[in-house]
Amino acid sequence: MRQTTQGASGHRGPKPVSVFPVKVPHYERPPVRPFTADERATTTILFGNLTPAHEALIEAVFRGSGYLCQALPTPTRANCLTGKQFCNNGLCNPNYFTAGNLIDYLRGLRDSGLTVSEVVDRFVYFTIGGCGPCRFGMYESEYRQALDSAGFPGFRVFTFHSNSAVLGGSKQPGLRYTVNFGLGMLNALNLGDVLFDVAHRIRPYEVVPGATDHALAACLADLAGFLRERCGYEFFRKPRHGRLADIASILGRIRYHLNARDWKATLARVQDRLNDVEVDWLRVKPAVKVTGEFYSAISEGDANYNLFRSLENEGAEVHVDPIGNLILYWIYQARLQNQKRKGLRPGYWKKAALLGFCEWFWGWQYRRTAAHIGGPSASPERQAELGCLAKPYYDLLTRGGEGHLIAARGVDAALRGTSHLMISVKPFGCMPSTQSDGVMAQVVADHPSLHFLPLETLGEGEVHALSRVQMALGDARDQARDEFEIALLRVGRSIASIRDYVRRHPEMRRACYRVPPTPGVAGTAARFVLHVARRMETSR
Repeated sequence: MRQTTQGASGHRGPKPVSVFPVKVPHYERPPVRPFTADERATTTILFGNLTPAHEALIEAVFRGSGYLCQALPTPTRANCLTGKQFCNNGLCNPNYFTAGNLIDYLRGLRDSGLTVSEVVDRFVYFTIGGCGPCRFGMYESEYRQALDSAGFPGFRVFTFHSNSAVLGGSKQPGLRYTVNFGLGMLNALNLGDVLFDVAHRIRPYEVVPGATDHALAACLADLAGFLRERCGYEFFRKPRHGRLADIASILGRIRYHLNARDWKATLARVQDRLNDVEVDWLRVKPAVKVTGEFYSAISEGDANYNLFRSLENEGAEVHVDPIGNLILYWIYQARLQNQKRKGLRPGYWKKAALLGFCEWFWGWQYRRTAAHIGGPSASPERQAELGCLAKPYYDLLTRGGEGHLIAARGVDAALRGTSHLMISVKPFGCMPSTQSDGVMAQVVADHPSLHFLPLETLGEGEVHALSRVQMALGDARDQARDEFEIALLRVGRSIASIRDYVRRHPEMRRACYRVPPTPGVAGTAARFVLHVARRMETSR
């Protein structure tokens, strides 16, 4: 029978039925034991997925700050197979390479004599995470599931989100983002970016094979030792003498980290070591811009088919994307989101000023670091200009991956003529990068001078992928040679006279000699011919 109730007026009616008669238990992420301050002296922080230069410098800052830290080795194809064994199907290969690399490293610790419980207690893994429309948001849970299946249940994986990493840092109590620690990481990332870029621009022109790698190893050892042993990375304790004293203390620390004499002296030693590499800027080589999904675009190993070395072996000069450009993109996205919410909540102008300062400060410090080291390093990207270039093709607020950057870089390369070939490398099935490739079809149609090659990585199929690169390089080589011949005709000089002038000016054969950019000229050899001709005219 239907249940009835009697109201205050005495009227009897049907009893109201709840829309949700049974409380549904929602899924919640299992709690993870935090990384506490008491564990700093006994627990090793593992990290990876960056270039060897970045990893060496970041590890040095961690160790100088009192942490135990170890960068994971460069992932291999065997690591990818391990990841596929323990992870779900349908994930992108950065997840497989990272999970497999971590599992194989922990297995090595276990085989060396540590028990599973000791591995779980004495090691943690820190990585970047996110939340958005691509599979990147599931990495953290996939890592934990794979580790459980591989025999390391309870191993701690901590992430800091990409949209709040710059200002928010980590939420783990054992990892404190102090002024000293933050400035140390800023230096490590900027130095890694500059060396990563300079090495790829110098190596194709080295006279003695292997000289660039030898000099780079010496520079990294010097910088890592300086960052690790330098005093001043102790935890920042706020002075208790008033607001002005606090500000003065912070400004003093900023000056100490970014403008101290010993810091400049270390960068000068780096420049001297790089200048020991003799180069020949008159070698005609196509300039190839490699961009795309973050992990695939900076990996130096099997994760992207050793793309950089393969291009250099084919006679190309590689232009890489610094990590700082991605951080500047995150800041720019935060500025756009803040502008969209203007008037909806308080604090707009304060946040806008803070984000604007962060964007300016990062770019300014990168340019200063590059100027101290010297060499042919590129300037950081101007995100507002790239946004204007991409706006006709891509919604600037579309989240996921690198967003509108691929389209913006394609338009910029076509308008300024900065490369002979642009390669967008991405994991198989990456949704944001697939969207970018679709947009690039219209960009190439509007700018026929742009040579664009989309390239997917899968952990296998290396021969097919690199054969496509070789075919695309054919047109890029022809374009570079034509550009070089036009430059010689333009200055009315012979290659012999140019070489004779360079022989009499040894500073022009140094690796850190900067060849100034020329609008519409992408090749280093062609730009060098124009530059030498101008110097010859000035001397005469």
